[in-house]
Amino acid sequence: MQGEKIHGGPHKPQQQQKQQSSDRKIVRISDTDIDGDQKLSNALREIRGIGFAYANALLKALNINGDKQLQDLDQQSMEKLKEALKDPAKFGVPRWVMNWRRDEATGSDYHLISTELRSKMSMHIQSLKDSKSYRGYRHSFSYKMRGQKVRSRGANFKGRVGRSLGVTKKTAQQKPAPTAGK
Repeated sequence: MQGEKIHGGPHKPQQQQKQQSSDRKIVRISDTDIDGDQKLSNALREIRGIGFAYANALLKALNINGDKQLQDLDQQSMEKLKEALKDPAKFGVPRWVMNWRRDEATGSDYHLISTELRSKMSMHIQSLKDSKSYRGYRHSFSYKMRGQKVRSRGANFKGRVGRSLGVTKKTAQQKPAPTAGK
């Protein structure tokens, strides 16, 4: 049983493993490099702004099997997927899975991913700060704003700032070593 692992499978030579890792296909979708060996439902979740529910709803709307590997998709399905990421409402993705509903300016629902999501979030937070609303005030001082405890928890998102208050242990004093001869 020398060529087998503990789990019973045959042992692969190192040369074969190196060849497989070089054959691994990297797919670029919306400014994100994704490993092609992953299942499609998991691979989509590596893109910022796409979670479990949205990835599954998108694949169901496109009639694509989520258990397939990303590198196994044909060119037509890949183009359809990229187009659906840009405009999911066109493909029948339900509005409740979208991350930007009832936009203040347009009133429409859409889903933002990658750099668009980052820039929109920073612009939205800056507008809250400029309006000096309660949430904007809390954002500007890096306070918690959704009702979390602030007294017994960390002072802000960085954690407790400064020394902790409370009981401190005294350092143990060393006793002198006993002298021999007495």
